[in-house]
Amino acid sequence: MVCDKDQLSLELNHAAPKGRISCAAALAVARHCECPTSEVGQMLDTLKIRIELCQLGLFGYGPGKQKKIQIPDVIPSDVAAWIDEVSRKKGHVTCAEIFDMAKKEHLSKALIAGACEKMEVKIRQCQIGAFA
Repeated sequence: MVCDKDQLSLELNHAAPKGRISCAAALAVARHCECPTSEVGQMLDTLKIRIELCQLGLFGYGPGKQKKIQIPDVIPSDVAAWIDEVSRKKGHVTCAEIFDMAKKEHLSKALIAGACEKMEVKIRQCQIGAFA
């Protein structure tokens, strides 16, 4: 994938006129510019644009970078089994894995993130680089 960094910079600045961009908008720019999400994250750092409104609810909701995680009362058994299987291998699940699972199973990303929180499983490796 060839990423035009000038076009990426232009698109990100346009999408973030106040120096902030939502997670969803940053990922949309990545798709539109055909750039890897890691390069988008690096460009956001270079441009000093802050990411907010994490689609998993992990950060960017109000003062102090508050979380907005939706913890389910009951975790669907298939979701719990998936989290257990993935996290058993490496001790966590990744942002990208949650996005993939949500798309594959037609589930809410926030539901899966909330289930991880309830099961005390860490979420690591933001696709845009907001957290490791």
